[in-house]
Amino acid sequence: MQRETQILDPEELVRLPDLEIQANTIVRGFEAGLHSSARLGASMEFSHYRPYVQGDDLRLVDWKFFGRSDRLYLKQAHQESNLACTILLDCSGSMGYASGGISKFEYAQMLAASFALLMTNQHDKVGLVAYAEGILTRILARANRHQFRRILIELEGLGATGQTSTGNALERLGESLPGRGMIVMISDFLFPIEDVLGQLRSLKALRHDVILLSLADRAERDFPFDGPVMLADPEGEERLNILPEAVREEYAQNRTRHFDLIRHECLNAGITFHEISTDEPLDRALYEFVSRRRDSLSTRRHATQAASSRSGA
Repeated sequence: MQRETQILDPEELVRLPDLEIQANTIVRGFEAGLHSSARLGASMEFSHYRPYVQGDDLRLVDWKFFGRSDRLYLKQAHQESNLACTILLDCSGSMGYASGGISKFEYAQMLAASFALLMTNQHDKVGLVAYAEGILTRILARANRHQFRRILIELEGLGATGQTSTGNALERLGESLPGRGMIVMISDFLFPIEDVLGQLRSLKALRHDVILLSLADRAERDFPFDGPVMLADPEGEERLNILPEAVREEYAQNRTRHFDLIRHECLNAGITFHEISTDEPLDRALYEFVSRRRDSLSTRRHATQAASSRSGA
């Protein structure tokens, strides 16, 4: 899937009046990028179409589109083109950090709202689980416009505060998920990945497509501070006065080690992991999301076809 990058500046978007306007602006810009991509029919793949593969019924080919593009696409059956997606949103205190005009949590809110709108537009089921130390809100995945409005209302009522207990949230999430679907977790992942590996692997064992989106502020990544600085733990009461030049190298090494381990463990477990800076346009995250949705549908379709072949043998 090819795309043309749209200019969706996070600091401009967060100044729009409310989350619904932000999500609609983001999704319209993103979809315009897909539709303007001429190389691989990205807008077709994003909608309820998929490329023809050998063995497909030629009667299902959209011949009008073939005449215009010389590419074979099939219109998918409704049940073949729908998914259930649950967005897992970290609302702990560290998500409230902002060195510029937008916090990690504000960025995450816009992402979650945009994902919910994309899924709603595709007639997919979408749900939301927000957590910090415990579950703050849980909306089971459903497919309708009222669901999108409900998610927006819940998102707008949330803030970033308190400690995090991601493992507990994942454990409780696994108990309530119906069937197979997508799990999209939005967090800064500033906790030991070992605390959640068991739960993430359990979700994969249940055949869920697990996507981790790791948000970082530029200052967390680059540590650009000069002169004496007081660091405050956003999830506790600890305060620490430091000289940045004395700890910069150790900080960079510890951060690199932490996220290298997360990438390694996710790769071994078959989990998708992407790192996103809050100064990046949001369309990159939406592109990764839509790509995984497409791949998940393709995997499910091939599994269904294989099962049908076995039962007919």
